[in-house]
Amino acid sequence: MNGDNTLGSEELLKHLSSLTQSLETVLSGNAALEPLECALSSHDVLTEELASLGMSSAVAEVLERIERFIIEQALALYEIAQSTQQQSHIVDCFARHLLAVEGIGPATAKQLFEANIAFPEQLFELSPKEIADLPLPPASHARVTALYEEHAANQ
Repeated sequence: MNGDNTLGSEELLKHLSSLTQSLETVLSGNAALEPLECALSSHDVLTEELASLGMSSAVAEVLERIERFIIEQALALYEIAQSTQQQSHIVDCFARHLLAVEGIGPATAKQLFEANIAFPEQLFELSPKEIADLPLPPASHARVTALYEEHAANQ
């Protein structure tokens, strides 16, 4: 690491290579958690470092799309997870956008993942009827409905 807390170009290339290899593994049909975790980790390092270097909006958009792809793949893995422990791990690692919303904790994020929702905008794009039909326990449903209504009122 350099003295100014930014990675050198060799280190950035290493993380870019790791991200690329992990994504190639996923795209080749390897539905496994490890390459997704590696891809997300490399993505996060690249995003943080490139942001500190003043990345363009086009690069930021590409990185956002890559992150979205990684999370969508994790959501697909969630559906076929072999255990509740594996499901919890997936939520812990990949539900970051849901968990960033005040009022959504790990239990609600897990329930939203079960409803195939990984991003707040997916939730907010639902119709009121779709919100009402979400298969959530009463307390989570009330929380999600309040968040939905608050979001709609602010639009």
